[in-house]
Amino acid sequence: MAEERMAELRKLLYGLERKIKPLEWDSSRNQINEFKKLELERLKREQQTLHGELQGLAQQKVVEANPA
Repeated sequence: MAEERMAELRKLLYGLERKIKPLEWDSSRNQINEFKKLELERLKREQQTLHGELQGLAQQKVVEANPA
């Protein structure tokens, strides 16, 4: 179950990365409107949330594999 969720999170993170990069490029060149800035911030927050969940699952997997 955790493996499936980790694969799903990786896929979601990849998709977010593909959406974020062009917006960051536009932002770095001052070619972004207010709506797109808000969208970029929302996508980054979602990316952080998913990345945190993925790290948590990875740590849980390590703990389960190496019980003390």
